[in-house]
Amino acid sequence: MKKRKFNVPNPALAIANIELVSKYQIGEKGYSFYDIKKLTPVFAFDYLSLEESDLCFNSKNLNSKDFIGFLDGLKKISKIPYETLKNIPNYRFHSVDFDDSRVTLSRNDFRSIFTSKGEQLPDEALPTLYQFDLQYVGAARVCGFLYKGIFYLIWYDRHHNIYKSK
Repeated sequence: MKKRKFNVPNPALAIANIELVSKYQIGEKGYSFYDIKKLTPVFAFDYLSLEESDLCFNSKNLNSKDFIGFLDGLKKISKIPYETLKNIPNYRFHSVDFDDSRVTLSRNDFRSIFTSKGEQLPDEALPTLYQFDLQYVGAARVCGFLYKGIFYLIWYDRHHNIYKSK
């Protein structure tokens, strides 16, 4: 009986146009949106917020349906290029404007994800914070940042608290 050989795909080949030299380094510049616009999101969990607040992935306000919806949403979004996410309004993929009066987060909230010594981390060292709609219920969004085509998840805005409705 012959043994079967399994061909395991090399994920590096799928993103050959991006050099993934290192994981995110605070203050390090990644590629421009133009350079990654044709890529589909790959998600990382390195900076996932687990502080038990309403925006955290371990919030007491979340239930199993929320987590199934979260995973289902990531599965759907992971098949859509960044350019499409940005250009189709229903995905609500955009940067978070901390100066918008509807935004409940501050730069310091974002800064605290990276260091407890926020005053030592200047604004220009912060990556751009993005949000997108998970496409399973109207108010489910996630926030994170892009670095070399990888979307680093931070917050799960299940009830659309970051951008309050007008």
